[in-house]
Amino acid sequence: MVFLKKFRIKYKYSHPLRLFFDALSKFGIRISPYYIFQEIINPQKAPALPKGFEEYEMGFWGPLEILSMAQIPGRRQSEKELLDRLGDGQFCFGLKKNGEPVAFSWCNLKEFKYRWDRFPLKADEAYIFDAYTCIDHRGNGIAPYLRYHFYRELEKIGRTKLYSLSDLFNIPAVKFKQKLDARKMKLNVYIEFFGKWNLYFTMKDYRGGKNPRDIRL
Repeated sequence: MVFLKKFRIKYKYSHPLRLFFDALSKFGIRISPYYIFQEIINPQKAPALPKGFEEYEMGFWGPLEILSMAQIPGRRQSEKELLDRLGDGQFCFGLKKNGEPVAFSWCNLKEFKYRWDRFPLKADEAYIFDAYTCIDHRGNGIAPYLRYHFYRELEKIGRTKLYSLSDLFNIPAVKFKQKLDARKMKLNVYIEFFGKWNLYFTMKDYRGGKNPRDIRL
């Protein structure tokens, strides 16, 4: 019954192109269109603390929190994979309530990295990724609250130019970032053929570049 419920929700709310791309993936062809955003620290738009979270704990997480994170149902990353992120110098910023993880997000200070789409980061830049809110706490305004305070912590170490990406069809994530004044930089498409060949290209450059179709193999 749970499977049937998930199936109905997927086909009721997913974009037709997303359903088509999911069908293609069954045959070994994966197509992933995504936006690259630049996120802005706007002190005038500080989100309010969600109701019921007066006794929260918020800050950077270490190995103890990683263990709880790896046990969240539906999460793909193992404890070892998450600890490897910490060992590589990546940071996790999260919010806990009564000692249990509620929401978190990761950042990379070295490079923007999504499959084959990569570029090194400068001393004032950071790439925010893997933002997640536990299912039982969604819809309470936690994500923008945590995101804003993550911005401010990164600002303390001089990281004021922040990048992230969102799947083209993840409308809630796109709207959430736009509410925080994030700006679209590019619309890119990543394509993988049978797990062997990869390419990505820029469909649209919102910065007004002269050569928006930048194809890379």
